[in-house]
Amino acid sequence: MKQRAGTIAAAAAFVGTLILASCATQTDVASTFTATMTVTGEADQASTESGECAIEGIRVAPNDQINLFGDGGAGSTRSILETKTIDRNFDGSGTCTYTAYFDAIPANQRSYNAYVDEGFAQRSFSADELKDGATYVLYGVA
Repeated sequence: MKQRAGTIAAAAAFVGTLILASCATQTDVASTFTATMTVTGEADQASTESGECAIEGIRVAPNDQINLFGDGGAGSTRSILETKTIDRNFDGSGTCTYTAYFDAIPANQRSYNAYVDEGFAQRSFSADELKDGATYVLYGVA
């Protein structure tokens, strides 16, 4: 009987260790995803040399910051704009297109609001839109 009691005690200790071990490994790690966003706008003035554009009188240039906030405000990240193309017209206007790379977007939000500058209207995207390569068209706040 002593041997059986010892076996039962050892088995109970083993099960208790497994339960504690499994509890210790299940931590709440925030899930994130990556995304590439195209940012574009019709510029009144476009410079192919500097990559700087004036869209509705608001300056946009490479290395400007783009912000992405989750609908709850808790999840946020940011990136910088990199010049993709500047298609300049004869009169100095043109289409300016930038790219932003986000490395760690919190995945627990229903939607995400993007903005470059307070003068531009914010745009809302779903996680799926961001993962598929969303396009944020710049236009002024009305």
